[in-house]
Amino acid sequence: MIYVLAYPVFNRRSAERIDAFRAKHEPQRAKLVPPHITLVFGVANVHLQNVSELVDMVSQQSNAVPVVFDRYVKEFDPFEKKHKIFLLCSEGSTAVTLLHNQLYDGAHRSEFSSTHQFKPHMTVATYNERSDVDQVDVSAVGDFPIKGRVSALELVRFEGGRLTKLKSAPLIA
Repeated sequence: MIYVLAYPVFNRRSAERIDAFRAKHEPQRAKLVPPHITLVFGVANVHLQNVSELVDMVSQQSNAVPVVFDRYVKEFDPFEKKHKIFLLCSEGSTAVTLLHNQLYDGAHRSEFSSTHQFKPHMTVATYNERSDVDQVDVSAVGDFPIKGRVSALELVRFEGGRLTKLKSAPLIA
């Protein structure tokens, strides 16, 4: 499967708190991938060329995006069948949604579930049971708002339990 991710850059203190929170509340994913916003959700490798071209085109036409995470939600993820905590993006959400929409402008759009509206977010906790998520003290992730900047798109492949970077494309500074 291939994905397009955006890694917000945070100040050092925020980055350390997010990393520590994720290491505790989603340790496997935290070892696999840094804090991120998923812009293209797991599409078949057959779409690699098209998605790669879209990453190039979109990155060359899009400015870097300041993002602000100012609240969280605890939700069930019907795709992974896990309970999660998402930090929701307020400032920058329109620009991030536009990136998402542009990156789905191809045949791989058929793999996107239109029944679930895209919400710019960053997952910081993942559990099998709702009761585990309900016990998490989200204040440990840091004080809201948490500010960052998305300055690149990254095309990655997830295969055999490993994430491999295929391409990083900077956004316009």
